[in-house]
Amino acid sequence: MHSSYDLVWYAAERTPDHLAIVDDRSERRLSYRQLIDEVDAVAAGLAARGVTAGSRFATVLPNLLEHALILLALARLGAVPALVNARLTPDEVAELVREGGMQGAIVLPNADMAKAVAGALPNGTPLLCAGGEVEGAESFAACRGDGGGLPPFVRPGPEDLAYIFYTSGTTGLPKGVEIPHRTTEPRIVWISPMAGLRCGTHGRILGLAPLSHAIGFYGNFLAALTYNATYYVVSQFDPAKAVDAVAEHRITFLFTVPTFYAAMVGAANYDPAKMASLELVLYGGASISPSLLARIDGEWPATIRHIYGTTETMCSLYHPEPVGQATRLRPGRYSRVRVIRYGGGHDDRVAPGEEGELIVDGDTDTIFNGYLDRPDATAEKLREGWYFTGDAFRLLEDGDVEFIGRVDDVIRSGGENVH
Repeated sequence: MHSSYDLVWYAAERTPDHLAIVDDRSERRLSYRQLIDEVDAVAAGLAARGVTAGSRFATVLPNLLEHALILLALARLGAVPALVNARLTPDEVAELVREGGMQGAIVLPNADMAKAVAGALPNGTPLLCAGGEVEGAESFAACRGDGGGLPPFVRPGPEDLAYIFYTSGTTGLPKGVEIPHRTTEPRIVWISPMAGLRCGTHGRILGLAPLSHAIGFYGNFLAALTYNATYYVVSQFDPAKAVDAVAEHRITFLFTVPTFYAAMVGAANYDPAKMASLELVLYGGASISPSLLARIDGEWPATIRHIYGTTETMCSLYHPEPVGQATRLRPGRYSRVRVIRYGGGHDDRVAPGEEGELIVDGDTDTIFNGYLDRPDATAEKLREGWYFTGDAFRLLEDGDVEFIGRVDDVIRSGGENVH
């Protein structure tokens, strides 16, 4: 088992002088050697402020360079980043900080957010601010120390808590998803057998998806740094700027939700010639329109692949040739799945041609441990050794499955399933 800090440190050992990360808001460009030095300095600053192994630390930031650095610095200390969606309200963030037992946080220079989070943190714990100054929070730039004075890195145990991500929170507050260290490497390396990403310094990955989302964190950020590629920060998505960034940096790999691709091809400055460097494009997180899929397949030189997963499971299904069959998927390297009858148990499987709920083997290497301080929610979703996704699929004759929608959107009427 390797932690995220292990994986980035190994990459720095392999290619210390290769460009690791490029900031889009400044002139900062860090090689792998410089990145490790910077991460260790930030880790030393955090340690001096009381952050230790096991400390839960909320990061309430968009895709800033500071966010990338503090996530790796927390991993260096064995602390537990809780990646909170920066679009939540101050009251919502404060409640997550309070309920999650956070022992530190970093926020944007927003006075209301800083005040709310400060009130939710225990006295004496650090509150940092990235990208500016705000009353009640210390500047992230000041959180530095002697990285050489840090004690040796201690590799955590496989079941130790590595990260807390949050569900979308369509009803009530988002649930914290507990991700153990054993999942880190599988949540990255599935991308090779199932999608075809190659390791090497040729890779240039544009960080379109949010770091607080599993795609953005594992599929963009850690994939780039684990594979000795270069990660290009996108601090705020702007479709026109994204189009130009692909052309300027000769980006080879994109992985995000279909709405971002739709916005890019709809931008005033879009030109298929600007996409000439793309080698591999993945989409997931939502359905894609067949017309958009056909368009980017025709105008971009990249191989396009469909990925299905959840925050809890990472990647359960994929399709290597989705054009013309945008809802068809199949199990991949890190998945064992079944389609069961609605409301049934794990052995109540449907026959080919029938539909039901997709469930994922709870022993899968990428799967979560449970919901933070929510045993009720954990028991509802993790049952009989399986994770119940809540997604409706039809089982096909060849073992592939076809995505239909959410189980909650299916009703029974006259013995028929009505969507």
